[in-house]
Amino acid sequence: MAMMKRLLLACAAVLIPCQLLAQTTDALLTQTGHDVSGSVGSYTYTEPGTVDISMHGAKVGGEYAGTVMFSKRHHWFTQANVRGTVGNTTYDGWCSPWLIIPNGVSPNGYQLDLGDASPCSESGDSDWYVEARALVGKDFVGQRWGLSPHTGVGVRHLSNGTTGIAGYRTDEYLYMPFGLTTRTRIASNRTLSINLEYDRLLHGWQKTHGSKLGGGDVPATPTAPAFTIDGFSDVSFAQHDGWALRAGARFQLTTAWWVEPYYVHWSVGASPVNFETATFTVNQVTARQQLGFYEPDNTTNEFDVRVGFHF
Repeated sequence: MAMMKRLLLACAAVLIPCQLLAQTTDALLTQTGHDVSGSVGSYTYTEPGTVDISMHGAKVGGEYAGTVMFSKRHHWFTQANVRGTVGNTTYDGWCSPWLIIPNGVSPNGYQLDLGDASPCSESGDSDWYVEARALVGKDFVGQRWGLSPHTGVGVRHLSNGTTGIAGYRTDEYLYMPFGLTTRTRIASNRTLSINLEYDRLLHGWQKTHGSKLGGGDVPATPTAPAFTIDGFSDVSFAQHDGWALRAGARFQLTTAWWVEPYYVHWSVGASPVNFETATFTVNQVTARQQLGFYEPDNTTNEFDVRVGFHF
């Protein structure tokens, strides 16, 4: 009888550490299921240069992520998530007035030009984006740390407003992410996850909706008569060079709730020049003129704090 009791105690002593080890290992795996979250943060877009500009403001956002382990034995997982943010931004930069200068080959004897730039600012412009991603990754689990590299594909649609015109400027990015998440237990039922990711821009499509601007009258000056801008056409730009860096630290508050400070930096190179058509009238004679523009180098910095629920 005494021998049987000692045997049972020995078995229990073996099973308890094994159970604890299994629980620790499971906590370091990518969690399957669903996550919904809300966020508040700041957003700053800049175009550096001699006439640098910035658009900045506070934003609120929401996100959904769904994760499935499609190979439990080898710890392969797939994830899909959709995120959106919205807010109003302030533009700080430069404005240049439209003017006309003589041109003998133009139907009305003039061509459009831009005057000297001067500082200007406006606020209340609508600004939002939606981003969708499909990822695949694998968990590597040790006794104290879990490592989860992932990759996939992402798309991002951004809409900027100006002078009260929503959607004046839109961007679509197609990119490929390369990320790594590390996890460790820092207390009972508490896990800290740190995520680092590099995104490579595959292609960008930028469109400026000049047709939404309409037109207007410009008064006469000592060197030129009054004229009317009748309107502009839309213009598109292709973007081929760019990257993003993402970093976040997620702390598990309870078995379901978590909080995460998160940072995103985008850097996109200048586009080739493309042309839009401007239509203007001088002395009741209308002319059309091709104007060349390009999308300059730009950076975006976004920092937010997310609170999420897992189920």
